[in-house]
Amino acid sequence: MKNFYQPQAVIIKNIKIQTKDVKLFTLRFKKEKDQKNFFFVPGQFIEAGLFGFGEAPFALCSSNLNENFFQICVRRVGQLTEKMHKLKIGDEIQIRGPYGQGFLEINNSTNLLLIGGGIGLIPLRAVIQTIKDKGQNKNNKIILFYGAKNYNELLFKDEYKEWEKFLDLHIILEKPNSKWKGSIGLITALFNEPELLKTKSYQIKAFLCGPPIMYKFVIQKLKELKISDKNIFLSLERRMHCGVGICQHCAINSKYVCKDGPVFNLAEIQEMSF
Repeated sequence: MKNFYQPQAVIIKNIKIQTKDVKLFTLRFKKEKDQKNFFFVPGQFIEAGLFGFGEAPFALCSSNLNENFFQICVRRVGQLTEKMHKLKIGDEIQIRGPYGQGFLEINNSTNLLLIGGGIGLIPLRAVIQTIKDKGQNKNNKIILFYGAKNYNELLFKDEYKEWEKFLDLHIILEKPNSKWKGSIGLITALFNEPELLKTKSYQIKAFLCGPPIMYKFVIQKLKELKISDKNIFLSLERRMHCGVGICQHCAINSKYVCKDGPVFNLAEIQEMSF
């Protein structure tokens, strides 16, 4: 029987600064067999940490078709992540997982509207990178709405040109500087973009990840487009701790975010009491 609490060692192969508080870690298992056996669905997460400093959940943000490495983003917010930000290439960290339920199976016959607010782009990047590696059916549309406070908080800036080869990218900043030439305001303003209207809304699946307040107003916009609740998927990532539904920190009635989520469709969420 597999021990869900047994961590495995991974080696840091690369570290890339995204913002002043966010770093992208490229990881590979220390044991070759562990790397070959590792597979995840975009939207799932791992528990990662350091002996003596604890562990925390991190969304996987690379393509699940890449067999040589996987990636997470670490935002510096506490003792563990402060220590992780001081690590160097070649250092080891310990991981468990992957855990939870991710976004539905991604195929090239689905029209997708990806909506990310702030660091909510991190798990959505796994969707984007997987689509990139699979190849997209040109008859189907992929749209990305991404909102951040300012230019310095944008993630994965050097990847946008590559993404634009297979998706429609729309970025909006809430408080940009005078040099910004793009959209300004809240992410809901992007629903006025004409590209969205070219796809029949009932054929769209929407993937959301961002702050809770964003969900409230984005869902209103999606309902105006008559996208059904079962086609709206949200990543909650609420108070997850153990990752396997034992500690009950993330329990919402009979559901566990770490085990039954973190991705739920809106129909499921409406049955849950917060």
